Amino acid sequence: MTKKKVLLCSGDKVNRFVATATKYRFPIHLTTGRYRIDGKSLIGIFSLNLSKPVTVEVPDEGEGIEEFFEEIQEFEYVKDE
Repeated sequence: MTKKKVLLCSGDKVNRFVATATKYRFPIHLTTGRYRIDGKSLIGIFSLNLSKPVTVEVPDEGEGIEEFFEEIQEFEYVKDE
């Protein structure tokens, strides 16, 4: 699995993330703590605590994975130092 942390702290960001995720055929999951949900599900994403970063998980191999991560760069979580 390839993983990246994202911050989806508003409804607008969640909508844009799901719109991007649904364009791809490979599975996309969001995890936080012990929860793992479908990254293409609005209801699923809204069930998470979005005040903290969540982890995006996609398969290591597949068509379009690099493009997907390029498209979701705007959501990438960068920890303040």
